[in-house]
Amino acid sequence: MSKNSNLVPVKDLKPFKTKWRSQVKVLHSWLQNTGFGGDTLQMIMTDEQGEKITASCKSNHILSVQRKLPLGKWRVLKTFSVSQTSGQYRPTSHPYKITITEETAIANFDLIQDSIFLSLARYEDIIDGTLNTIFLIDVMGKIVSLEPVQTVQVKGQDRKKVQFHLVDANGKDLACCLWRKYAEQLEAYVECEQPLICLIRFAKISFYRGEVQITNSFDASIVYLDPTMEEALQFKEKYKISFSYMYRLVEDELPLAVIEKKNVKKEIVENCKIICSIEAVDTDWAWFYFGHKGCKHRTIKIGKNVPTRSNPDDKQLWRCEKCKVKITEVIPVFKLHLIILLNTVAQTIVGHEAVDLWDDSYDE
Repeated sequence: MSKNSNLVPVKDLKPFKTKWRSQVKVLHSWLQNTGFGGDTLQMIMTDEQGEKITASCKSNHILSVQRKLPLGKWRVLKTFSVSQTSGQYRPTSHPYKITITEETAIANFDLIQDSIFLSLARYEDIIDGTLNTIFLIDVMGKIVSLEPVQTVQVKGQDRKKVQFHLVDANGKDLACCLWRKYAEQLEAYVECEQPLICLIRFAKISFYRGEVQITNSFDASIVYLDPTMEEALQFKEKYKISFSYMYRLVEDELPLAVIEKKNVKKEIVENCKIICSIEAVDTDWAWFYFGHKGCKHRTIKIGKNVPTRSNPDDKQLWRCEKCKVKITEVIPVFKLHLIILLNTVAQTIVGHEAVDLWDDSYDE
C-alpha cells in the first residue's frame, strides 16, 4: 500500500475526530496576541491540491512548531484537532481550522512542489461587490499614484501608512492603503520612476469614504514588491502587451476603423462653435440624476450598507456606472433632454446648480 493512501486532503478535514493524517505546507505564519491566552502562532497551510486552511498552536508549543514546520516545506501532520472557524477577515474559505497540540506528530515529506498556490481575485469582482468581504484575497497589479509614507496617530500611537492604486492589465484600478511594516516596505520606492508590480496576499477588502479599498489585515497579509513567481511574470508580460496596444491606439492618426485600404482619407477634427435655438425641454424624463461626487457620472441605488461593529453606519449605497465602485456620497447632476446638454451647459441656462433646486429626496 502506498504511503500516501491514508493521507486525508484538507478539504475532507472535519471536527468529529483527532486521528487525522494530512500532508501540508505552511504558506505564511505570524504571532498573534489573543489578549486572554497570550501569544499564539497563526498559520496558513495548503495541501498539494491548493486547498488552504488556517492552523494555530498555543504559546508553549510555538518554538517547537516553528522548528518542525518551516515555511514552504512539506510535512505530514498526524493527530490534531479540527474545529469550526469564525470571525471576520478569514485567510481561507475553509469552514474549519486546525489546532496543533502536544499530541500532534510532525514528520518530513519528500515532495517537490514549489507553488505558493495564488488565488488572484479579479478586479471586477472586487469592485462590483461579488466577493464576500469576510475572506481575505490575493491581488496583484502595477503601482500608480504612490504617495509618500505618512505617520498618523491611531489610538494615541504613531502608525505609518501609505496610499496608492493598483492597476491590472485591463486598466482597472483599486485604491490601496498599507499600514505599519507593510508601509515601510514601500518607503524606498516612493521616488522610484520604474514600474513596480505589487502582490498583496491575504489582503482585506474594506471601504473608505464609500469606496472600495484594499488594505492589509494586521499581520496576516504578505506584500511582495516586484515578485518573480510565474504568475507575476505572466502578469508583467500581459501588462506590457496591453500597454503597448493602448499606446498604439493613442498614437493612431486615424480615429475611425479602416474597412478598406483603398482611398483612405484622414479625418481632421477642429474646435468649433455650434449656434442653435432650444425649442422645448423633454419633460417626460427626469431633469437630473444622482452622480458620483468625484466623476459626476450616473450612479445606481443598490440598497443600504449593513452596519457592523467597525462601521455602524447604515447609509444608502450607490454604484458608479463609470468607476464600478460602491459609494455613499452622491450629488444631483443636471441632465436636461434637449439636443445635447451637459451639466455645465444646463447650469448656464437655468442659472442655478442642480443641488440648489434639489429637494433632498433620493427619489428621482
